[in-house]
Amino acid sequence: MSDLARTLYSDLAGGDTDAHVHLSDRAFLDAIVEFESALVDAAAATGHLLPDVADAARAAVAAYDYDLVAIAEDSAAGGNPVIPMVKEIDTEGVHVGATSQDAVDTALVLCIRRAVDAMDIDGVIALLEALARDHRDTPIMGRTLGQQALPTTFGVIAAGWLGGVRDAATRLHDAAAALPVQYAGATGNLVATHPDGITIHDRLAADLGLADRPLVWHTNRLPLVTVGLAAAQLAGAVRKIAGDIVAYSATEIAELAEATPGGSSSMPHKANPAAAVACDGYARRTPGLAATLLDTLDCRWQRGTGSWHAEWQTLRDLFAATASAVSRIHTSLDGLRVHTDAMAARVTGTDTGHAGDITDLILDGDHHE
Repeated sequence: MSDLARTLYSDLAGGDTDAHVHLSDRAFLDAIVEFESALVDAAAATGHLLPDVADAARAAVAAYDYDLVAIAEDSAAGGNPVIPMVKEIDTEGVHVGATSQDAVDTALVLCIRRAVDAMDIDGVIALLEALARDHRDTPIMGRTLGQQALPTTFGVIAAGWLGGVRDAATRLHDAAAALPVQYAGATGNLVATHPDGITIHDRLAADLGLADRPLVWHTNRLPLVTVGLAAAQLAGAVRKIAGDIVAYSATEIAELAEATPGGSSSMPHKANPAAAVACDGYARRTPGLAATLLDTLDCRWQRGTGSWHAEWQTLRDLFAATASAVSRIHTSLDGLRVHTDAMAARVTGTDTGHAGDITDLILDGDHHE
């Protein structure tokens, strides 16, 4: 349990921790070790390391067993965990031509890629598709600016939720797929492994399954900022659904209800939409974290002074919050009770326009002939 993200309660309260295990301190340091191992292989494959040196380096990295607390404490002196880790391995051929930022950035990329893959976004999309399809023609009173407006259908409302999540998910998956390896050396010119540096770089990218361009992004933080903003957009898309479910679940409206609502410590009559409320709470943290990422674009000279360091925790917190928001909206939607009689009772008029057709188009991915 201690190998989840940063705060045990927050991760466990999110429900599904599959993504969080890839965002923990241990996962981060494990990914640094993975980078060092893959770098030895890439340098050996391109002939930059002699076979006996490469074999010894591989063995040293494979046998390396770090102490998480000790590495954290030792990181204070140099400002990052790579320095004490490489010092402890202390073998020729390890960290060849690399700088600390190469290992840290690549480790973050690996953690983020795996966290995105572990989020049950497809499960949320499937629940929304079923909800929209089942209630294609269920009449409900539309509401705008807090007031009743004109009739629509609950199917088109659910389809709207679906469209937002699906679009945000596409952006997130695209941004994660584009995340690159980082290997450029002390000042970003691969001088330490010249003339093999670019060949090692591209082999390293291929071995880790990462993009090989941009070639150097030590001070071009757009790859991480782009994927972080995409995560915040997904969190915002599920938060919109959560807010609607909370509103539709209000006692005075009672058009929706979660399958397993939460109770109250002092008011036993309450049936709170607890999962939707929790989703809102997790998602509400993401705009501030995304703003911090935007601030890291101010990356001075050839190594960020504080801006780079601010990314490590911020990115993992952002993805952990997003993963928890996705998990909680999944719980909220799973078995969601749709009180069609309560919806119909408030409908004035019968014209729902092309709501059913719009629902079908959104379900079909907004395709048209």
